Amino acid sequence: MLKLCLIVLLISCSGAFAAEAARQPRAAAQKKQRASAPVKVPAVLPAKIDEALQREHNARLAEISAIEKTSGTVNASALKPLLSDKSPLVRGEAAAAMGKIKDPAAFNELSAGINSEDEHLRWGAVQGLADLGDKRAVPLLISALSHPDHNTRWKAAQGLGQLKDARAIDALTAAARADKNKNVRLAAIEALMNIGGGRVASVLGDLKYDPDPEIKAWAAAAAEKVDLSMR
Repeated sequence: MLKLCLIVLLISCSGAFAAEAARQPRAAAQKKQRASAPVKVPAVLPAKIDEALQREHNARLAEISAIEKTSGTVNASALKPLLSDKSPLVRGEAAAAMGKIKDPAAFNELSAGINSEDEHLRWGAVQGLADLGDKRAVPLLISALSHPDHNTRWKAAQGLGQLKDARAIDALTAAARADKNKNVRLAAIEALMNIGGGRVASVLGDLKYDPDPEIKAWAAAAAEKVDLSMR
């Protein structure tokens, strides 16, 4: 009888232990799930914060516009702090504005900006150098024609067309013939047309036979304008 009671007691204890063991993994899993649950964050900025950022952004752009429109001599130092603005668009606009106000002191800032990894600042610096009209920018813009970013190459081609310096003919010819981006090729053709002269007429004459119909049409129109200017 005693033996039978011991057997029953052992079976009961084993059952209780098994039940407790089964509960422990479930409790641990639930605790882990609660601990690892992701924190929910808003999908967008709260409207008030977003509106404040937009107002600040607009205020900076208005500041740049006001500086550009100021009568008399404007110092580029007024725009320099905005080259470090947290808004990329403001940085780019500030760099472009430095060229528009025609302050010679802007050349050094824009020369540094043309090599920036910040694409907006780089684009603004390229435009600013072209608008500044300083022929020292020609080698910098020629170098920018080889930049990996096609928008930088496109702006550089346009800038060289503004400066109309014959030193850029070879680089623009290479871009017009073989750049991987069609818009860069078209900008190079237009820049060559702005420079003009016999060398350019010869290049444009060759491009009239390009397999791309749009390149062919642009080159023909540009060649005609160059021919007329030489008569």
